Amino acid sequence: MRYGKVFLASGLLRRAIIILAIFLAMSGFSLHFIFTNDNISNTVYLGFSTLAIMLLVLLLEIFLFIKNNLIIPIANTKMFIDKLARKEIIDPVSNFDFYHINKNIYDLFTSWVCSQNSLKYYMEYYSLLFDRSDIKILFIDAKDGSIMDASRCAVEFYGYSKGELLTMSIFDIRVNDGAKTNYHKHKLASGEIKFVEVISTPVSLYFNDSYFMIILDASKAQEKIESLNSEIGMIEHNPAIVIKFIYDESWMSTQLSSNANLLIPNDVKQIDIKTLCHSDDITPLSLELERKIKLENSIYDMKKELDRAYRFRLNSGEYGWFRLFVSSMKNKDNKTEVTMFLVDSTEQEILKEILSSKLKRYESRILSSNLLGFEYFAQSGIFKFSIDFVEFLGYKNSIDMGVSSIEDIYKIVYRDDIDILIDELDRYIDGSSRLIECDIRLIKKDGNRIYVRIKAKALDTLNDSDEIIGTATDISDHHNFVVQNAISKAIMLSSINGILICDATGNILDVNESFTKITGYSKKEVIGKKPQILHSGKHDNVFYAKMWSDIKHFGSWSGRIYNKNRSGEIYQEHLVITAIKDEHEIIQRYVAQFYKIME
Repeated sequence: MRYGKVFLASGLLRRAIIILAIFLAMSGFSLHFIFTNDNISNTVYLGFSTLAIMLLVLLLEIFLFIKNNLIIPIANTKMFIDKLARKEIIDPVSNFDFYHINKNIYDLFTSWVCSQNSLKYYMEYYSLLFDRSDIKILFIDAKDGSIMDASRCAVEFYGYSKGELLTMSIFDIRVNDGAKTNYHKHKLASGEIKFVEVISTPVSLYFNDSYFMIILDASKAQEKIESLNSEIGMIEHNPAIVIKFIYDESWMSTQLSSNANLLIPNDVKQIDIKTLCHSDDITPLSLELERKIKLENSIYDMKKELDRAYRFRLNSGEYGWFRLFVSSMKNKDNKTEVTMFLVDSTEQEILKEILSSKLKRYESRILSSNLLGFEYFAQSGIFKFSIDFVEFLGYKNSIDMGVSSIEDIYKIVYRDDIDILIDELDRYIDGSSRLIECDIRLIKKDGNRIYVRIKAKALDTLNDSDEIIGTATDISDHHNFVVQNAISKAIMLSSINGILICDATGNILDVNESFTKITGYSKKEVIGKKPQILHSGKHDNVFYAKMWSDIKHFGSWSGRIYNKNRSGEIYQEHLVITAIKDEHEIIQRYVAQFYKIME
């Protein structure tokens, strides 16, 4: 328009200057005529005639200018707009400022056509996604929030027909009740309120700005959040103190429960948890936490409670005992964040100190005997062993042995006997038995197995204390004796030879069935008597002296001999007599084996 005004002004000014020049020329001519001619009337007439002609010329010029520069361009612009309406794309042609007006109209029209085509293409491109996918999608007009389109899944979710949805706006289904939640609330056709997560993407298509909204059903997620909030509320009213901190060189707290003021002043938001722990407990707590974090979510992570109680400084300046329950996870910065529950166990620790005096009495009894002592804590599954127990198995100390809990018991208990021990513990803890008693095999450091008898019982009762005191007695000799005795009996029962066992003085202790069959004497008839009842009288004293001399010097004698059975019949037998000596080479038993020689 600025350029058009300049053109218009310059055309009129040019014509006005020409007309003014003609007027001045005619006026000069008239003045000359007046001064040289006395006929004044003719001169006036001529002047008026000239002025009238000039005015007519000026009016004609103005008319032609308005026609050429206003009426014709406007007609051309109207014709241009009509052709555009009929979608006949032509170049804008006009003069002066109407060219720029037409150019703007042309740009506006082409932009609108492109916008329509782009929106159509956009809708066609996503039609497959709208009709067949399981994604809930809404197209929302950015100007008024009206729903421009909805996917099949969105129609099913909201329960309205598609036609109904297209007459609604996003504000008709959104519920704003002032409640603070992490998700939006949308109202379905049934009246049900659903929690949803809205992922909104602006889409700019020339003049059609809209939002591409993906609707995700977040009802279950909201339920979990509400459940978590409920749990948080319960934790806040729980006597346990909850502390979250970053497990690093310093244990800087990140979150504290409301009752943490028992340890930490209300105005303190962050504190190094190590500064609250007793100096004697920092090292063992650090080691136990490190082990716990390494085992987190593994098959070896059997419990959340730490093995022992720890002391923490109270606001009063005194120290209290706390049982610790710990879990850990990686935060968004990939740092280990520990959640620690502290349960006040000061009273229990005092009671434990009282009970420890009883424990010392039991330990003194154990140490003064040949028994091997141990302790078992039923709730935590922890084992502790006396020094004699550890050294008996050939280890230097408890760390060398490596058994601290029920999970490690396989290191010292023979695999076939582990179930025997655990079943005994379970029966006692369940109240099915009043005493733990079983025979099992222990494995020494060198790999040898020894038989022990386990006896154990609670320090008081399991209701008052979960501490079980036990002893292990070496019964390897007894077991070996039982085994050897069983073997001897098996040999005596199965042997076809007659067998006779005498003590060191020559008294008969036992005979087998073959002895009875050969001699005719029953076991009752010979027990406690001497073997002389079998003498036949065919051998002199020199024979028997030589026999016993060989037995004492060489340990055995064998040869043929005549004996007499119960009925008086004399028979010949092959006899072998062996002396059984102890570790000091002292004869403890005589074993004689014989069989009858058939003539």
